[in-house]
Amino acid sequence: MSGQRFLRYNRSHGFTFVEMLVASAVLAILGGGIFMLLNQSQRSYQSQEDLTAVVQKARIAMDRITTYLRQAGSDPEEIFGSETPPFGHTHSGLFPIEISGAGYIQINSDITGSIGGGNPIDRPGDPDGTLNQRYEKVVFRYDSGAENLYIDIGDGEDILAKNISTFGLTFYDLAGTQITDPANNENDIVRVHIHLVAETESPDLETGKIQTLTLQSDVMLRNKAFDLFE
Repeated sequence: MSGQRFLRYNRSHGFTFVEMLVASAVLAILGGGIFMLLNQSQRSYQSQEDLTAVVQKARIAMDRITTYLRQAGSDPEEIFGSETPPFGHTHSGLFPIEISGAGYIQINSDITGSIGGGNPIDRPGDPDGTLNQRYEKVVFRYDSGAENLYIDIGDGEDILAKNISTFGLTFYDLAGTQITDPANNENDIVRVHIHLVAETESPDLETGKIQTLTLQSDVMLRNKAFDLFE
């Protein structure tokens, strides 16, 4: 009798093999679902990180370009006429912006160098009638093959931004008319439109596509804008 009671107790509190299979299947489905959610969350996080990096580098590049363009042509000592143009240009004197093909420009401004001794390139201060300090002849160059945007502030070329799929500059005169041949009409430039497209290094893990960010900006050359009121 006691043996029969033990058998009934075991059957009422134990699990059958089928029940174990069902429980295992349910746990496997739940585990798979949780794994998929975690994996999707990780993919989304990584994609967002990649896009954030693109936004940062694109904005930094745009800020640098617009900053130098706004100060282009600062010439309180009127020295531009005696300076030698770059890129083999034959015109007399230096213009605020010198252009050598699409996406290759030099921005000129006498903005520093009047304080302190030693090497002039390291001097801070106000305009001093020379253009031999950093930030006074700034060159931007875009390499479409490498998709890199380069900057040279006066001591050698460095990469300003990588993975720039598109970089373009459009120039306008005082009347707002686009200058179709800016390399031969540099002194007519009053406004510059910047178009920049940056992209992620790797495709989005969800869509499999490269993420892109487009930035555009219009910059008035301050020295030209001031001329309007003279």
